[in-house]
Amino acid sequence: MDIEKFIKRRKELGYSQSELAKGICTQATISKFENNGKMISTKILTQLCQRLGLSLSDIFPSQSDKDSAVRDELQRAEFDLITTEYDEALDILSSLDIKSIDDKQIQMEYLFIRGYALALSNRSSEDAIFCFDQILNGYDESHTTVYSPLAYVGMGISYQQAGNFDKAEFYFSKMPKRLKTISNTDVDSVWKSLTMLFYTGNFYSAQNEMDTSNMLLQSLINLSSDRHVTFYVARAQYHLAENEYSVNGKTDRFVELINDATAFARFNKNNNLLKQIDSYNHSIQ
Repeated sequence: MDIEKFIKRRKELGYSQSELAKGICTQATISKFENNGKMISTKILTQLCQRLGLSLSDIFPSQSDKDSAVRDELQRAEFDLITTEYDEALDILSSLDIKSIDDKQIQMEYLFIRGYALALSNRSSEDAIFCFDQILNGYDESHTTVYSPLAYVGMGISYQQAGNFDKAEFYFSKMPKRLKTISNTDVDSVWKSLTMLFYTGNFYSAQNEMDTSNMLLQSLINLSSDRHVTFYVARAQYHLAENEYSVNGKTDRFVELINDATAFARFNKNNNLLKQIDSYNHSIQ
């Protein structure tokens, strides 16, 4: 029951409790409802809602309505994750009453985003690993959803950030084969595949395995092109440029990649990446 919505609408319309009650019920009835959650008859509540321009479903949202609202917020948080706005993603997650949601997929979506945001922002690798462990050994023990490979990559990121590259390698090594089996029939699954391709490619770059890294990052760009999703392209182009420079120096290919990365970052308004590219360009001059 969303009493706050009732109160907010009453105040927005400038009704006092006594003015709203006039001709319908007593002021005390509304006071008890608003302050203590004391139920009133459906007939009276319907009349009060009509006066406020609300429906009963506004006050008593269904579980599906709640789930839909949470999904919308999780989509916002996942986009923040993609654009490296980790604090914003965590702020969105902290505002959600995730324990009231029974849908396992929503629970796994929450854990995936939270785990990545914690690991990538160096908040707590231990808490991040616990998020992924809940997916792998709780919600998706049979490993049949996209969240298990996401959790494997998340484990790899967590150990990579903590400097434990042997453990990171264990999890990332599972990914090239698994990535080929994931269906990319909708935007949501495409985003998740791009996430896994990017961070797995980034890991192999850090390990100086440039051929593997380049293959994964180029696969990301190809998938992005096929599905008309651009948000990861700038970051992939930037890491391909770094790989090219580390092997061959400042070649024409490097200049093309770094320019493309800058253009896509501007297009997507990814200011964090633009700063990173600018800093990198200054460092290699």
